[in-house]
Amino acid sequence: MAYMTKDNKKFVRQHEVASYDCDKQQNIKVSAIQRWLQDNADDHCSVFGCDYITLKDKMDMVFVLVKTSINIYEPLKLLKNYTFKTWHKGSKGVQFLRDFVIENEHGIVVAEGGTSWVVVDPVLHKMKRPNEVTFVVPVCEESVDTTRLEKMHMPELDYITDKKVMYTEIDSNQHLTNWVYADIVTNYLPSMEGKRIAEMDISYISEAFEGESIRIFRAQKDGVWYFRGEHPRGKCFEARCRIVDSEH
Repeated sequence: MAYMTKDNKKFVRQHEVASYDCDKQQNIKVSAIQRWLQDNADDHCSVFGCDYITLKDKMDMVFVLVKTSINIYEPLKLLKNYTFKTWHKGSKGVQFLRDFVIENEHGIVVAEGGTSWVVVDPVLHKMKRPNEVTFVVPVCEESVDTTRLEKMHMPELDYITDKKVMYTEIDSNQHLTNWVYADIVTNYLPSMEGKRIAEMDISYISEAFEGESIRIFRAQKDGVWYFRGEHPRGKCFEARCRIVDSEH
């Protein structure tokens, strides 16, 4: 079930955590939360005639995710039901800002986050400024704390491995799809037995293509894990991640 709130500013959908959304500890994966966000953001935009297909085919523009910041306060569990709420909170420079919260059956926020997007020409890859965009999505002034979306201060990182970009990880825009980055970060964390992810921030710097190898760098500082991926054209992404004991 999906609907708009009475003020027509928030998009709301009920989700059940499926088995394919979970890790082996039956906690939702960060990549699944990102998929929920991407699907709900597009469905929200479709209400106002600016979903992905309409933008691409009729307006020669698409939204591109550039940063995401997610807090998970309580693990989302297999087969449990949750309410996902998302809204557009305006623009800052060339970036369009979108926040979300996830509530459990008692209305308690168990996860929340913020994202920033830019609008680009899908062929020329030229960025468009907000005043060049003709569609309108109502702004909701409610805000999630997204201070971590600002530039990440990375410590010195150590090279650990190469990650090859595979066919099934490519989306219809012909590059590594957004949610795969969360899986890359998760896969190169230390052992997750008895642990869960409490925070994850990702900055998408430069797209990666099928067959390319991404050099993965990693370091830990003050209890937080930092990552950087590099491909032949330079930086691909940067990320930070905090893990905690599963019972927290």
